[in-house]
Amino acid sequence: MSRIESLITQRSPLVLEHDTSVLDAARAMTERNVGAVTICADNGRPVGIFTERDLMTRVVVLGRDPARVTLGEVMTTRLLFARCDEPIEAVEGEMRRMHVRHLPIVDAGGRLMGVISLRDLLRAKVREREEELHALHDYIANADAAPAQGH
Repeated sequence: MSRIESLITQRSPLVLEHDTSVLDAARAMTERNVGAVTICADNGRPVGIFTERDLMTRVVVLGRDPARVTLGEVMTTRLLFARCDEPIEAVEGEMRRMHVRHLPIVDAGGRLMGVISLRDLLRAKVREREEELHALHDYIANADAAPAQGH
């Protein structure tokens, strides 16, 4: 069973300070092409996450000025996160159950290692299915190529 750590990319997660403006965060998210920013304490442990959904529901639809609102005012602080050694299937189930699209991944000490999305989980499933398909294809091709044995 694959572990979450296999989904963490070499690209470091976007981490900003709680006093960063939402406008600056949105610009950074756009520049990095990510849907979430993590806010960490000085010890590297996540204390909040700000996502595209937070931008829409807590800033845009309320008519708040993104240049004046800080991440600390609108970030999600009731965090769901996973440890890097957890099974992918269990984490995916919890994300779906809790309706979470972005999830901070932490090491055994609780420090941020990365952030995964439901899209990352979907890509992993597609890769796994492609590998299974290739293995079945090779099996069938080898079975067809083997000489028939008479009885």
